[in-house]
Amino acid sequence: MQKPSNLPSKAEQRVIRQCFEAILFEQLLPYDERPAQNGWKIFTIRGKKHMYQCLGKRSAFERVRIQGMPLLSARSGRQAFPRIKDIVEDAALSVEKSQALYAELSQTVFLSNWNEEYIRGTPSRRMLTYEQLEEAIGEGHPYHPCFKARTGFSLEDHQAFGNEAGAVFSLVWLGVKKEDVHTYYPEEEQSFLQKEFGSDTWKKVVEALCQAGGQLYDYRILPVHPWQWETLQNNELKEAIETKDVLYLGAFGDCYGASQSIRTVMNKDNPFQAQLKLPLQMINTSSLRTVQPESVAAATHLSRWLQEVVAQDPFLHKQHDVRLLKEYAGASYEPSDYPSIMGNVNVIFRESVQSQLQSGERAVPLNALSLKEKDGSLFIAPFLKDFGIEAWLKQLIEVVVTPVVHLCLIHGIAVEAHGQNMILILSDTNWPIGVLLRDFHESLEYYEPYVKEKKSIPHFHEIHSSFKEGAVDDYYWMSSPEALRELIVDTLFVYNLTELSWQLECELDFKEDRFWNFVTVSLMRYLQRENEMNERLHAFHLHKEKMATESLFKKKWTGEKECRHLIRNPIQLEGMYAYR
Repeated sequence: MQKPSNLPSKAEQRVIRQCFEAILFEQLLPYDERPAQNGWKIFTIRGKKHMYQCLGKRSAFERVRIQGMPLLSARSGRQAFPRIKDIVEDAALSVEKSQALYAELSQTVFLSNWNEEYIRGTPSRRMLTYEQLEEAIGEGHPYHPCFKARTGFSLEDHQAFGNEAGAVFSLVWLGVKKEDVHTYYPEEEQSFLQKEFGSDTWKKVVEALCQAGGQLYDYRILPVHPWQWETLQNNELKEAIETKDVLYLGAFGDCYGASQSIRTVMNKDNPFQAQLKLPLQMINTSSLRTVQPESVAAATHLSRWLQEVVAQDPFLHKQHDVRLLKEYAGASYEPSDYPSIMGNVNVIFRESVQSQLQSGERAVPLNALSLKEKDGSLFIAPFLKDFGIEAWLKQLIEVVVTPVVHLCLIHGIAVEAHGQNMILILSDTNWPIGVLLRDFHESLEYYEPYVKEKKSIPHFHEIHSSFKEGAVDDYYWMSSPEALRELIVDTLFVYNLTELSWQLECELDFKEDRFWNFVTVSLMRYLQRENEMNERLHAFHLHKEKMATESLFKKKWTGEKECRHLIRNPIQLEGMYAYR
């Protein structure tokens, strides 16, 4: 048998590995697996055009981890390294969707290659501020193969508006006819915007509006991402500009930079000022990164509700230090004459991380914990050495996992607790002391029968017209506890802490079973304190040996919208009844 040659680039190897890990985990192609040495398995995957073989291992929640490069086996007996085009040829997609998937995977490789060559970074990211970490974390999603697709971005856009290069930019300002803009500000509009962006910037905005032929009594002011402006001005916004429903005012004010999510931008001149979520007509991983008007409308209500829940529950704000990055203001352009603009020109104001930290505290995105530094060691390696691996991990689990489960079981509310949304608060000695939660406008879910204070639930049908037409499970209100269970298990465990448990086993020989046993014991202790949660635990299926999880890549692979598959749950809580 001939040996394969022409090894792909490091970035393409990663994309190919993640493709096959997703294909195996989500069962997207037929495959066989047979045991090899030390728990590893040989997977043989049969596509409609190609056959592949790879060495891998089943990790927590049955996630598949591939070692080395998969091989493509030709009928002649020759083996080769598969390329992206080979994999896409085996997807059950139309020609158009196959081309789109190929473009997203290829763009991921292209931008990752550029980062590898030109982004030098710092030798160690461990002591960077939160804002610096948001720039320095360029690895992207550790599971989804389209982790840096950024469809619509050119290389120049990637350099100017991606987080990795650390570039800064000013916001573009638009004057928009008042009747088409819905605002959700905590005070009078002009006063609010002047406080948020400073008197100098506000003065420039007003002067530019007058020079463009507008007045404040006719127009509202909206900040827009500069890339979004360049994308829309000759397309979706063209007619509105020609009719002077929209006036371009210029780009000025404080300097902003991209976070990991790209569409959330941080004030580089004053990190205590609000982070802004600005829609982008760009696809990354699974989603188009626009922000729907109803989400803007709901944002402030959801933040106020969740803050009230936390403030009234001593378990969350005293026994555990749970803090929120509240979304406290927003505005949305909703012109009835130009429906294609919906979701493309709006803004959400979110409290910054620095505004919520106290002296002697620092913040770290949860997805940083599983990363490796340039010296090859884990980001958290010194923290584990200082406190002992077991002590530090048990504290991490207590700080991060228990409050999210409590919020779900006791209050009937689930948050999307993925690695970017959850922010770990560390002491100045790097001991976990609390957690910051954020991004409630798109992904918070609740099950009304389990909500303690039902009168506090926002009246969504009064907030935006879209909610009047929304059915159960369409927006925030769910038909069963299972939806909430899936949200927290997927975002906190399956696609989040599994990365940490796997890296601990690979780098420190700390077995995954031990990590998830720590999680089980922590939850059992919590549930013993909350005796009335017995019934709810069963309703949420947290104890089930098998449970459904979202199939993140299947949407790309098949074009289906709702995709799930069954996985084995390593958190076994049934034993707690015997323990009681």
